[in-house]
Amino acid sequence: MCVADGERRVVVSRVLLRVIIAICIANLAGCSTLVPGLNIHVDHSVDDAYRVVKGPDGQYRAEPVHPNGKLPAYRIVPVTADVVVAQAEQREHVQHANDLLPAVLPGQPPAEYRIGPGDIVNITVWNHPELTIPAGTQAQNTTFDGQLVASNGDLYYPFAGTFHVAGMTTAELRAYLVQHLKVYIEDPQIGVRVVSYQADRVEVTGAVNKPGTITLNNTTQGVLQAIDLAGGLVADASRRRAILIRHGKRYTIDLAGLLSGDRVVQNPLLEAGDSIHIPDNTGDEVFMLGSVAKPEPIVIPQQSLTLLKAIAQAGGLNPTTADGSGVLVFRLSDQPGQPATIFTLDLSQATNVFLASQFDLEPRDVVYVATTGFAKYNAVISQILPTVTTVFQLSELHNLNK
Repeated sequence: MCVADGERRVVVSRVLLRVIIAICIANLAGCSTLVPGLNIHVDHSVDDAYRVVKGPDGQYRAEPVHPNGKLPAYRIVPVTADVVVAQAEQREHVQHANDLLPAVLPGQPPAEYRIGPGDIVNITVWNHPELTIPAGTQAQNTTFDGQLVASNGDLYYPFAGTFHVAGMTTAELRAYLVQHLKVYIEDPQIGVRVVSYQADRVEVTGAVNKPGTITLNNTTQGVLQAIDLAGGLVADASRRRAILIRHGKRYTIDLAGLLSGDRVVQNPLLEAGDSIHIPDNTGDEVFMLGSVAKPEPIVIPQQSLTLLKAIAQAGGLNPTTADGSGVLVFRLSDQPGQPATIFTLDLSQATNVFLASQFDLEPRDVVYVATTGFAKYNAVISQILPTVTTVFQLSELHNLNK
């Protein structure tokens, strides 16, 4: 019985061994690649490629990228000195919304403020304290500081009655009051000033410390001033762009240029009713994949991020798996229907390190470092090793039961 049991265990061990080896071979044969993570296939076609688009009805839907269902053609661009120079020249000629909108000009005096609903106006008639608001007047909407302009833009004043003040400057309001009071007062001396600005408001939302509404006053205020009044940017705010919505139209503001000062960028002048949104920095990321030490997203700072710096922030090339000659940068076009661009660079050549230090990445770029053939061989071993270990353990069990 003992001999029979031993032979039976040998047979079972051999069967299990053959089954495991067969499964392993089948799995290896079915694998198109053995490198975990993103796998790049040079001769790979995609038959069902779609993108999400917004239709005229405002609804989103998926449609083929190309009428025949194929991906649009992409172009391969080796990174050379000419490409780096062309990239720098293109940046100089990019027209931002900052250049299209009226700008804050520090040397130019601000436009005269026009009174609006909600403002509080202080009116002083010299030598006539009974007509000075608020000291001598108990009229409706009188506050401690002055007279509140009604929501319809009207204001009441003795001897002038109720009149529409919204849209007037302080000089125009003074002239209006002088015209009506001179019938009762000889040569009236009147002073007018706005003591509380409430009419013209701007909304600031997103990644700021104090999102909410700010009011415009008689000083010149732009996007930078609005961000400052909203408490400044939070830690994960984008330092590259801000969104300005004016009259239902959306403008992308070059915030990086405003903050860094590395190029001449205008500070857009604010208007009543503007809305400013500061997005977070997830839209400023590039994605490091392949054989780098830390495959992860990296945020482009407010200045720029070069390919070399991105690789350094990702911990550098993996010394055991990376193929330095196969560094790829995938960049989609922002124009619908235009081909994607794949930039290639051979970092195994020492001179190309300088090109990598000058080649700027753009948000949403994907940087992929290829894997060496030896690394793929190691990947094969790592998949076979568990099977080998199992076979070894079965053999040891078989030997113990002999």
